Amino acid sequence: MIEEAAGPANWRGRDLQNSDSWIYCLNDAETAEVKQAVGSVIDQNIALKDMTANDFSLPFLEPVLNNLRVELEEGVGLKLLRGFPTESLSTEQLRVMYWGIGLHVGTAVSQSNRNDYLGDLRNIGTPHGGPNFRGYTSNGNLTYHVDAADVTGLFCLRPAKKGGLSRIVSSLAVHNEILETRPDLLEVLYKPYWWSMQGNELPGTAGFYTQPIFAVEQGYFACHYTRTHIRSAEMNSDLPDLTPMQSAALDLFDKVCARQEFNITMMFEPSDIQFLNNHLTLHIRTAFEDSEINDQKRHLMRLWLSLPNGRPLSSGFKPFYRHISAGAVRGGFPGQGEMKFQTL
Repeated sequence: MIEEAAGPANWRGRDLQNSDSWIYCLNDAETAEVKQAVGSVIDQNIALKDMTANDFSLPFLEPVLNNLRVELEEGVGLKLLRGFPTESLSTEQLRVMYWGIGLHVGTAVSQSNRNDYLGDLRNIGTPHGGPNFRGYTSNGNLTYHVDAADVTGLFCLRPAKKGGLSRIVSSLAVHNEILETRPDLLEVLYKPYWWSMQGNELPGTAGFYTQPIFAVEQGYFACHYTRTHIRSAEMNSDLPDLTPMQSAALDLFDKVCARQEFNITMMFEPSDIQFLNNHLTLHIRTAFEDSEINDQKRHLMRLWLSLPNGRPLSSGFKPFYRHISAGAVRGGFPGQGEMKFQTL
């Protein structure tokens, strides 16, 4: 029998929208040491691929980042850090800064088969609906989804001219709403669906895999949901069509996510870093309008991280995550070639 998903990560929008409990603002000492750490890495000419957390020393901020890991896993599943020195550092210095912060939080995994470890989120006009669609290269509305790693980190260098709101929902709250209203459809969401790798499979490996939307392992809840990846699998004639119950379950999932009372909304400000636990939350970005001036266009950087204190995952998640034990380095799209730290 499927039980209600419980814990601090079971929240609705009203619980967090008017609270600052999930926001941390850097103080002057923390900002100063971040700039000093960037300068030290650059002065020593340390390449990003060779950096360690020790190279990016953060004696003041490190306790905050240690606590962040705990909050992501055992708390509400999201955290916003605000106040990084974006105005006084160049874009390349900010890459060093963000990579250094990530090294203190977890282990980065590749975001595509190109071996992108530090991704750029910018609009290059990618059309929606294709089998290789990746939302971070478009400016249209996205549907609620998770990213393919334990944690997503988004660092805002420049927001959009207009729009581009970030909306987040608790996947536990969505699960529990479906349990209350349509438990028959919830059972379907615990069974495997076909998913697409969105063209990110390596040569000679499968482009499709099966995975459920919800699972519980050793008492730990997890959700994995990206409708576009399931829809891409639907488009493949060699795979079975979704059953009416499978389609109805996904439609209900989308409808619950879209209900205003379930989501919180925020606008990124320059210097913001948003961290989301993908097993506990789903997110979207609304459509946005870019500036006509190239160096004023919306630009975020993204990390996908495995947490050293990450939860165990169900064996149903193994086809994609590959490693499912607690604290494992897992997820991401296996890449080839040298690690890349700039994608667009």
